[in-house]
Amino acid sequence: MMRPAFLIPAIFILLLLYTARINWSTGQWEHVIKADGKGYYAYLPAVFIYHDLNFGFFHAAEVDHPYDKTLYYDYRSTCHGSVIDKYFIGEAILISPFFLMAHVLSLALGFPADGYSQLYIIFLTIAAVFYACFGLHFLKKTLSLYGIGDRSIIFIILAIILGTNLFYYTIGEMSMSHVYSFALVSFFIFHVKKYFREYRSENIIYASAALGFIVLTRPVNGLVVLSIPFLSGDYTAFLSGIKKYLRSPYTLIFSVTLLVTIPFIQLFVYKLQTGTFLVYSYGNESFNFLEPHIYNFLFSYKKGLFVYTPLCFIGLFGFIPMAKNKFEFFSLMIFLILTVYMLSAWWMWYYGGSFSSRVMVEYLPYFGILLAVLTTWLRKRIAKSILVGLIAFTILLNQVQTLQYRYFFIHWSEMNKEKYWHTFMDIRSLFIMKSNNIKPSSKPK
Repeated sequence: MMRPAFLIPAIFILLLLYTARINWSTGQWEHVIKADGKGYYAYLPAVFIYHDLNFGFFHAAEVDHPYDKTLYYDYRSTCHGSVIDKYFIGEAILISPFFLMAHVLSLALGFPADGYSQLYIIFLTIAAVFYACFGLHFLKKTLSLYGIGDRSIIFIILAIILGTNLFYYTIGEMSMSHVYSFALVSFFIFHVKKYFREYRSENIIYASAALGFIVLTRPVNGLVVLSIPFLSGDYTAFLSGIKKYLRSPYTLIFSVTLLVTIPFIQLFVYKLQTGTFLVYSYGNESFNFLEPHIYNFLFSYKKGLFVYTPLCFIGLFGFIPMAKNKFEFFSLMIFLILTVYMLSAWWMWYYGGSFSSRVMVEYLPYFGILLAVLTTWLRKRIAKSILVGLIAFTILLNQVQTLQYRYFFIHWSEMNKEKYWHTFMDIRSLFIMKSNNIKPSSKPK
């Protein structure tokens, strides 16, 4: 059996080899940055190359650059008479070291140093693999805090990366924010859990920095702060941890400073762009809290989380053994219900062209914890075998459906019951396309 210490490096190598095979070649790298990802990424060339936070280079990058024109997407918005980026800067900060390495190499090797040529894309794919493994590493450490055995940890980590849409957003649409948010949330969870075990100030500092970047990357994910009671373990530990935090003035001041300063980076950018700190970049797009689409969000054939990522549904059975600790049970239940309610209340509850419910990728660590608790709780061999079999099937299903999505068997936004069952586990058609050397590129009209 593989040692847990070798697990994450092995996953990193395998993901890197896979993303290199499907994304680095001519005809493929041109399609990596797409949709919302164009906006998340655009801050990097804007700051380091064009020195233009009003994105005057948009036409050259989007229209004149040799990208597939079916991938055209205008990420810009106009506020207070100035052009701004609709999206947030957190992801760009996270991947900036990889961007700068690509920029230096492009200059040294004679590649176009425009922020959009091949080396930049290659390093973006490496960044996604790095952050996916970063998140998996801290999920592994969190499961260890729960006393989960090595074999179960290995199995759960493999299930999360191979059996959920985290895999697709690591190798398929890595310019989107979700794999980076997954890494930040995993880091946050570990350090909060660790704090309530040992009450060390450094864990509060790390968790505060993580929360700041979570908000800076995708503000709605600040919801993770509501999971702190669950991560504390029980009511007594929660109160003790809060009291100790409030009685540590230096830790309190430093952590609050991080929580305010890191998200303020976005407000500072808005100030440079528009002359004002307060900007709502999404225009008429907003939440409708009176009409959440909870059922569709979870169960629809269009984008339902439990339809396209059934591993999360299996994870819910982890609430059964968790019920012995009512504080953990109800605090996690309430947190997940509020999260689903919030995310399903967005005006476009299915979040456009996407695989499964993409906005739940960052919350997968919580389902990983539930799965780990469930696997540890089951004692009878036959029950464990059934669970392992079900999880193995979800891994196979996710891998097949990821390929189907990439080859457009699964439509990016218009799936229904008939289309779903018509393509369900249609491996034969995938083999035919691959044997004919047909490569997925852009979405057909």
